[in-house]
Amino acid sequence: MATASTPGATENVVHDPITHSPLALRDWSMSPTASRTSSQESMTLRGSEESVGAASTDFDDVRAEWDANARKSKIQLAGVAGAASFLGATAVLALSSILRSFLSGWLGLVLSGVLCIVIAAVCAGSVVHYYEPARPPIQLEGKETQLHQDKTSDNSPETALWFNTFLASLWPIVNPALFISIADMLEDELAATLPKFITGVRVADIGQGSQSIEIANISSLDLDESKHDEDSGQVVNLEVLVAYREHSHGKALRERSGNPHILMEFVLTGGVPVPVWIELTGLKVGARMRIGLMPNPPFLSSLVLTLLGKPKVTLKCTPLTQHFVNIMDIPVLSGWMQSAIDSAVAAYVAPHSLSMDLKTLLSGAEPMDTEAHGVVVVIAKYAVDFKDGDAGKFWESQDERHGDPYVSIGWGKWGKPIWSSRIIANEGKPYWEEIAFLLVGPSEMNAKERLRLQLWDSDRGAADDLLGSVEVNLHEIMEDSNTLNKMTTRTDPFTDVEGSQELPGKLTWECGYFAKTTLEQHLEHEGENMDQLNAEVEHQAERELREADTLQSNNGKEKMENEKKAKLKDRGIEMIAGAPPTDQWPSGILWVQIQQIDGLVVPHPRKSKIGEGESEDAGGDLPSAYCTIILNHQRVYRTRTKLKTNKPFFAAGTERFVKDWRTTTAIIAVRDHRLHEMDPLIGVVVLPLRTILEKRCQVAGSYPLVGGIGFGRVQISLVFRSVQAQLPHPLTGWELTTLEVQPHARTTPDSHLPSDIAACRLVFRTLNGKGKLYANSDGDGSGWSQSRGKPLRLAVKRRFGESLVVEFRKHSVTLDSTPAFCVLWFKDVIDEEETSIKLPIWRNTGNALARARFNAEEPQDAERLGSLEVTMKMWPGLSGYHKPLAETDESIADVMKVLDAAEETMRGDEDPTHDSLYDAEKDSDSEAEEQAPEQKATQSNGLVGEIKDYKKRAEQLHSHHRGLMQWGAMRKMAWMGHNVEEAATGLQQKVKGKFHHQQAEQGMDIEA
Repeated sequence: MATASTPGATENVVHDPITHSPLALRDWSMSPTASRTSSQESMTLRGSEESVGAASTDFDDVRAEWDANARKSKIQLAGVAGAASFLGATAVLALSSILRSFLSGWLGLVLSGVLCIVIAAVCAGSVVHYYEPARPPIQLEGKETQLHQDKTSDNSPETALWFNTFLASLWPIVNPALFISIADMLEDELAATLPKFITGVRVADIGQGSQSIEIANISSLDLDESKHDEDSGQVVNLEVLVAYREHSHGKALRERSGNPHILMEFVLTGGVPVPVWIELTGLKVGARMRIGLMPNPPFLSSLVLTLLGKPKVTLKCTPLTQHFVNIMDIPVLSGWMQSAIDSAVAAYVAPHSLSMDLKTLLSGAEPMDTEAHGVVVVIAKYAVDFKDGDAGKFWESQDERHGDPYVSIGWGKWGKPIWSSRIIANEGKPYWEEIAFLLVGPSEMNAKERLRLQLWDSDRGAADDLLGSVEVNLHEIMEDSNTLNKMTTRTDPFTDVEGSQELPGKLTWECGYFAKTTLEQHLEHEGENMDQLNAEVEHQAERELREADTLQSNNGKEKMENEKKAKLKDRGIEMIAGAPPTDQWPSGILWVQIQQIDGLVVPHPRKSKIGEGESEDAGGDLPSAYCTIILNHQRVYRTRTKLKTNKPFFAAGTERFVKDWRTTTAIIAVRDHRLHEMDPLIGVVVLPLRTILEKRCQVAGSYPLVGGIGFGRVQISLVFRSVQAQLPHPLTGWELTTLEVQPHARTTPDSHLPSDIAACRLVFRTLNGKGKLYANSDGDGSGWSQSRGKPLRLAVKRRFGESLVVEFRKHSVTLDSTPAFCVLWFKDVIDEEETSIKLPIWRNTGNALARARFNAEEPQDAERLGSLEVTMKMWPGLSGYHKPLAETDESIADVMKVLDAAEETMRGDEDPTHDSLYDAEKDSDSEAEEQAPEQKATQSNGLVGEIKDYKKRAEQLHSHHRGLMQWGAMRKMAWMGHNVEEAATGLQQKVKGKFHHQQAEQGMDIEA
């Protein structure tokens, strides 16, 4: 909601994640005639009317009024002091008998008066010279400036002069390395928005300067009564206003280093580095924070921070290379830096927030818990009676057009969809039965998020049409007994985005919130007594908090109880992190963080000796490393690129929901970002969770890079926390799989297929592969077999949104027909278990096959002819049968290269069957499979076999920059060829997009 309160100001009312109350933010825009310097900008930060002590100020416009008020205060106080001194001295002289004995007559009276005047003048002059009145907080209301200080209020704003004095002394001696995280965040945002003529950017140096920032004012906020903070112990809510103004310095670079500064290095096209000196000249930002307290050092347990609007930042950018002064557009560069800063902090502006574990950061210990509190599980089932998305297509009849619906799921206040279902073309009653998992963290809880499901109509040549929305409060799902740690089915009508108008149609879906396992469940599994632990923790807390226990008020007792709960919570986190995960709760939240890489070495393929790398002073030959996190053969996260360093520091990671920790494998792939070359793989780290987490849920260690062109050790931290969800076994499988169907199939004894259908061949089809079985030669219609007796292996890309369709194909003079079919949805198949499955055989009438291929329901009004019995097995992960997909899917192609590099670590000789799956080149129904064994053997031993062996060896050499790829010119030619292929593939996909719907991919999160 936005309302205009004063000219030039807009007010947005949002949810305050600190006090959990409405918060009004104001954005004061600059007038067209205003200068763009920091001295003429203004920013007003104002909280809700219910909040006491909301700080709002404009430093520049009211500086003169501050000085005027200070002078008035001095004069008034001087007058009072002088008058008091005069009266006091007069009384003393009048009553003093000593003066009467020495002074008499008019002379004594005159001398006494002069003495009183002198005393009064000295007192007044001392006040004027030495007294400096504290500047009270200033509150801007409309166009009037009110000078106000409420001394009777405990939470009135304070100027914090003592703290600023302390900070001014501490600021110059603080280690600049503590600001690396800020520099990394800025570097990330700049790298994400680089202009075309700049190919890279890095922070070469950072310094906080000698002049510190200042706390303009600070005030306490009323403690909120939110029950979500009951276990947080004692907390303090504060609102602060921080400012910085540049001080006069000389023109020399050394003199200007008194301001906070960053030395950036921009790499132009062609690899030309341009150093740019960037200094901070002005800063204004307001923030609210909740600080959790604890009885033991470091006394600060947690921090929740939210910004009250985007900060006002002014920068000065100066290139240090004279040759580029004329071509570098400095105003544009400054604006670009400003936009990067705005983008970096946008995620922390109210109602969003930043949560930090202070006790872990200040103590230097590894995190023992995940940030996410639990997971929301949503199953999109079906939608009915919704608006026709293709109503404008007049060339189709009313009975033929139904739209192409799909469902997206995300958070209402964030607005961005997190998950999307498959598109079901031309369907009026779509059945998806797809499952989504959404992590719930402090940001979602503090912002009081709303779960949003939206129905869309996919359009090929235009933007998709919104057909309806469903929104539910997140806290409602988390607290309702029907959805807490259990699933429930619900049907909701569609509304518009604002929820004010009801739209046609309803959505049937399931949802549930599953919290992390409790300490009680952990102790029960370990066979320990919860009452004994409670008594032990309570006794320890009472000893540590015995002074706080002397508070006799109810408030003091309540604080004492909260502290005990917080201590028990911390003790529970330590116990759970120190124990291995259980088989009872296999699903949970996995946190993976890449800290840094030590000793990163990329030897030159022709110049360096074995084990010799480049030093930090080697310049352009240093690697520009970035990392990719792969879970179950899917890329989920990519870090920023650290430009030209052999000791890259990342401190970046992600949290993901894993369905079964025992079958999950994490891979860290490190690549070198190179200009006009394909990024080579420096090395990989394979982390099978069953092995890594066998002793404890929290693990931190250093792992060597293997399988690439370089060397180094990666510092990695992992934390796994189980959630109270016991998913059905089929739902714990991988998304990327390979389906293996045994080469024989038959009908069940109760089936009586017509002779024409019994003679058909069987075509097993997925979205990305197919295989064939032929009717047996005996002609009894009871079975089908593969011509060479080999199993059918079919690639599956989106396992929980795909199905296996078995078509009974009948030869025809023109086009082959499909008189019958079977459908199996992969969500019902268990990984790595060979299972005999009976599939219903349906007669294909009307559009029964077309609907059954994408709708997860039994065909309606279709005749059942019997059952087909097949034996199959689902292999998790990518295999050689996914290689055709890698030609058009960059993500799959990248993961397959990583798997090639990690082959020795991943597979070895433990499972030769899985090795053959991964090494497969073609589908099982391809021409190569149909060749005679003698012909195939001849080819493998002849010229064709030699060519294949050479290609295989060449690929291995090229991946390590050996062979032809040891020359930079050949690598650049390969990069050009790759770009041509990508352009052709992109054009092909663009043309296909005009005729086919483009399925939304989940993709991966990118830090930079």
